[in-house]
Amino acid sequence: MKKLIAVAGAALVSLSAFGQGTISFQNVGTGFDAKVLNSTGTAIGAGATITIELLAGTSAGNLVAFATPVMTSSWIGNGWFNVGAPAVALAGHAAGSFPFFQLRAWNNAGGTSYSAALAAGQAYNPSGVWQLVPGGGLSGLGNPSAVPPVPAPALFGMASYTLIPVPEPSVIALGVLGAAALLLRRRSRQ
Repeated sequence: MKKLIAVAGAALVSLSAFGQGTISFQNVGTGFDAKVLNSTGTAIGAGATITIELLAGTSAGNLVAFATPVMTSSWIGNGWFNVGAPAVALAGHAAGSFPFFQLRAWNNAGGTSYSAALAAGQAYNPSGVWQLVPGGGLSGLGNPSAVPPVPAPALFGMASYTLIPVPEPSVIALGVLGAAALLLRRRSRQ
């Protein structure tokens, strides 16, 4: 009897690991339009060489990129990305939950990750943090191949996002920081 209880408990724990919500990783849908704009306020055009990455967390202060990044470089114009793409499963976020999200963007010439683009001077400011709102919420049902199809919810709560290049520090600023660090180190040895 003890073995049966142990096996049943292990099965329940392992099944809960598969509980994850799905979302439609796009910025337009029914009753929802959150354009991505360039620094001059113009909507990003079709085929732009910009990648967008989704970060998520259970609070606004603990946002992380997923182990398998959720990102796209599919632009159809009018500031919209990933339109018509299949739903994305968000590991670690249960169906029916309302996680917090943020977007990061970079020019593809900067590399294949945000950190590489940041180092290459090709990164943009992260978007504001937002929480999914009713009308969104992660779906456990997002299954476009079901009959009838059950769409995953869109990124409800997201506001329009303006891409502003992250400025690189000037040579003078880096020199001043280096000199300050050397002075502090010298001072701490005395």
